[in-house]
Amino acid sequence: MKAIVKNSGMTQRWGLIVVCVMSLTAITIQILSINGLGPIDDHQFIRTIFQGKSFGTYISPELGRFLPLTSQEYVLAAKIFEPSPHLFFVIGAMKALVCGVLLLRCLILTGASNWTVAILWGVGIFSIGFANAAFRLQVAEINLLVLVLLFLWATLVSATATQPLSKKQNIVVGSGVAAIAVGFLYKELFFIFALAFGGAELLRCYRQEQTVPRQIWALLILGACYIGFYGLWRFFYTTGSYASFHSNATSDIILFFVDNDPFIIFVVLPLTAYRVWFLVRDANQHTVYDSFLLAALAYAGAYLALRIYSPYYLLPAYAFAICGVSGILASQSAIKIKAFVLFLCALFGLNTLPTAISDMHALKSIANNHYRFVQSLAEWLLLNPMPNSERRNLMLAGVSRGNGIEILVSLRTFLVSLGVPESSISLKATEPDNPPAIIAFYREQEPSIFGDDIESTAKTDDLIIFNPHQHTFKPPPLLAPSYREIYRGRSEWGMPRWRLWDWAQLCMFSPNNCTSRIFENMRYTGYTAMLVTRPVASIRLIPVKFPSYRIGPLELPRRERARSEQKLDILIENTGTEIWPASGTLSAGIFVNLAYRWFDKNNRVVLEGNRAPFPESMQPNDRAKVSIILKAPKKRGKYKLVISPVQEGIRWFSNDATGGIEIEVF
Repeated sequence: MKAIVKNSGMTQRWGLIVVCVMSLTAITIQILSINGLGPIDDHQFIRTIFQGKSFGTYISPELGRFLPLTSQEYVLAAKIFEPSPHLFFVIGAMKALVCGVLLLRCLILTGASNWTVAILWGVGIFSIGFANAAFRLQVAEINLLVLVLLFLWATLVSATATQPLSKKQNIVVGSGVAAIAVGFLYKELFFIFALAFGGAELLRCYRQEQTVPRQIWALLILGACYIGFYGLWRFFYTTGSYASFHSNATSDIILFFVDNDPFIIFVVLPLTAYRVWFLVRDANQHTVYDSFLLAALAYAGAYLALRIYSPYYLLPAYAFAICGVSGILASQSAIKIKAFVLFLCALFGLNTLPTAISDMHALKSIANNHYRFVQSLAEWLLLNPMPNSERRNLMLAGVSRGNGIEILVSLRTFLVSLGVPESSISLKATEPDNPPAIIAFYREQEPSIFGDDIESTAKTDDLIIFNPHQHTFKPPPLLAPSYREIYRGRSEWGMPRWRLWDWAQLCMFSPNNCTSRIFENMRYTGYTAMLVTRPVASIRLIPVKFPSYRIGPLELPRRERARSEQKLDILIENTGTEIWPASGTLSAGIFVNLAYRWFDKNNRVVLEGNRAPFPESMQPNDRAKVSIILKAPKKRGKYKLVISPVQEGIRWFSNDATGGIEIEVF
């Protein structure tokens, strides 16, 4: 009987490993399908490695940053092979694979059940932080995760082995300490892991009257030495602070944590508090897994204190937190507590899973789209120079100098690397400068961008660039009278960045508006460039007295299912003599928007549709194409559909069902 149970357990464990490997393989295949460089971090590679220049080290006294090893593996690979985006993402896929395997190995070493290992492994690998680090060339965080997992593996080997350690085990433990030491060169705050974990283990050994292992003393000494060195470097050499102009209000940071890292906030934090309550009363309750949890929370607390946040900042802390939770659940005898904690882990992991998948798809699409876009745009600019060697303005829609400075610098860097003379282009932002601290820093660093005031109104021959990194989102129009499209990406939209709860709330509990809500919240992942062919008409908010319009040919079925929804691209022309005021977005005021109404056989309105904005003010004879979500009435019967402009608060341009399309709803 014991042999049967043992064989059953081994079969389940191998089944768990197979499922994890298959999931990890799917992620790495998605990373390998990226063959382009995105705009945010990767312009650093374009201006150095891809130009045959030295990448150097990221040591910036003006920002107080000391990261000597930022991307050295990419430098080495570029010296051996021809540098390419695909090569770099091959390296990224290999590191993602290593992370998944190491995390699985560490979780198995904690002695947790298969269900615990599976759920916690999924929480880490399908977290928002892992998605954002692995699908961008976000080198520091993914490298730190590898180093942390190596250290955790070494620590668990030491904790589960019989004393004294063998020569092989001592080598593993020494490698773990070395991994922590190397981590100092990737992120300044990494020393917190060494001090927090080392301090917690020192306290545990003292209270339990155990000999402090050599690796714990080594961690504490390394952490103290790094603080001393970094403190002196900042005192004598630095002139600014990266955190100072990226800091947010503490309440905002807490909301970011809750939104992106609920596992840390709602599982790790309460579980750690629960465990500390026991540790205060009984020192023998303290295990190495409690020290893991304390180290994870100390790292998260440091970012809270600095008031800075990005979705991938806490990724290294996930390794400590996940292994800590796994070890405590493995040793916890209370079944109800174990089941409750595991339920919370699964709940919050599943809740953020759609967001992580959305981020993976969006980041992959952005990188591939961006690479094709800059190559096409560079070719067009070289073939269409401005007369008399004038500069052509490249207006980045929805971007502000400050929050969008990297977008501006990146586009210029990529275009120059592809042969566009820097003297032939001017990068412009359309949104007000924000925030002031970033503006003040970069005004000296990027004088070509900050030399003039922002220009929110485009002029003839300017290029309007619509990109995924807009501070104030403005979607590219399908057809606008003042613009001529010169480039549009093939795959422009990704799924909304919703949690599982959002999907359930919006599409399960109220399915009637699911399609329209998805359409309204789709993520723009493409790039579009439009040439301004004439000055855009100024907005004059006055009533249109004698409206006249023409709708392009529509191919609609004569029968529609009740409550069904479909997306329509409507071509519409202003055939009157007055200008229709429009701003490109749904704004308060007497703007003209496109909408529709369903009339019954008695000419009564039974359903009035949502509005869709025109891309700009429509002058006489102007044509535009606008997307709307057409929703059918709830009850079956014969209706007339009338698609018409409406001036909000003034009038519909169509008064009744005359000329409507007759459709049977079933």
